[in-house]
Amino acid sequence: MEQFDYLIVGGGLAAASAVDGVRSIDADGTIALLTEEEEPPYHRPPLSKEYLQTPGATRDLLYVKPEGWFEDEARVELLTGRRVVSLDPREMTVATGTDETYRAERILLAMGGRPRTLLIPGNDLDGVYTFRTVEDAERIREIAPKAETVVLVGAGFIGMELAASLTQYDVRSVVVEAEDRVWSRMLPPVLSYFVQGYFEERGVRFELGTRLEELAGEERVELVRLANGTEMPCDFAVFGVGIRPNEEIAGEAGLAVMDGVVVDRFGETSHGHIYATGDLARFPDPVFGDTVRTEHWDHARTHGKLVGRNMAGAREAYEHISYLYSDVFDLGFSVLGRPAQADDVRVVGELTADRSLILCGEHERLCGIVLINAADALESCRELLGRKPTLAEAVGELEEREGELEKVVG
Repeated sequence: MEQFDYLIVGGGLAAASAVDGVRSIDADGTIALLTEEEEPPYHRPPLSKEYLQTPGATRDLLYVKPEGWFEDEARVELLTGRRVVSLDPREMTVATGTDETYRAERILLAMGGRPRTLLIPGNDLDGVYTFRTVEDAERIREIAPKAETVVLVGAGFIGMELAASLTQYDVRSVVVEAEDRVWSRMLPPVLSYFVQGYFEERGVRFELGTRLEELAGEERVELVRLANGTEMPCDFAVFGVGIRPNEEIAGEAGLAVMDGVVVDRFGETSHGHIYATGDLARFPDPVFGDTVRTEHWDHARTHGKLVGRNMAGAREAYEHISYLYSDVFDLGFSVLGRPAQADDVRVVGELTADRSLILCGEHERLCGIVLINAADALESCRELLGRKPTLAEAVGELEEREGELEKVVG
């Protein structure tokens, strides 16, 4: 059994950020980072964008730390290819699938999640993929130049970003979505329709309000059938229907889980000295007061570092208002709060692809802000949302700062 001061289970951005957090408080404690993948921690957002779009891009461009950082960093061990299969809170140990056991004074769970699929006929055919890892991106990057049509299941981040990126390979993308609009969990309807139109102008086709019923082919997918009766040929298909948090070992160990591992404001689980972060953690939302699980880069970076600091004794509450972002075609989206639940939407000036600020309100309270090609306004809008103003108060402030606001949805 190997013993460490800090044990981090997971190999993504949140895990690497936790190492930084620990080191900012404790310069000498021993740290082990166990990751199932063979790669050091890497950034995932570029996988569906820059990395996919650039055939010659190499993996080292994705790494969170410079190549060789873990080898050179004293008292930090990166242990790749270790799949953790169990957690013992009483003994403060974890065990891997190859019967290795590790013990630590503090344990952090940062295993993220795994892609969901649909239990439909043909989901095991060749040419049917999920999208989560660097290997997934490289596989699609290899086959895209030879493909004519791809079916992308789900109009969330993965489906929409892949649709935009694959146009560079002259692949015809068809996005199938059970909801009646795109990005329905992120945007209010008026912005969903704006984005859909922008994509359609660039050759992306949508099948909305219907479900994928079957993937057909001999050994490799050749055809898809939808619930609305539509059939279409395809060279490959990608599921982008969300992830399932890797909460099993936490639940089996008796930790509180609820579509993620439940943590308090400090990132600590229901068992003392065991923490969770990143895509896996369900944490108290600093604006809305309920608990949420966030699957995005900004949260992984900030929450991971804070929880690492707390493992080392800082005891700092998580008050950061994280944002979601996506770059598709010429649109750079930054999303704060929960715009999708808005019943009132105001736009600074006009809704255009050049630069737009959109305020979203629910029951007269500001519930979200969407920026399109306006990243310069991110920090001031983050601060505005954090003050929890009424929509009228937020409108008044941005009218002074940015000019007239137009009500586009009543």
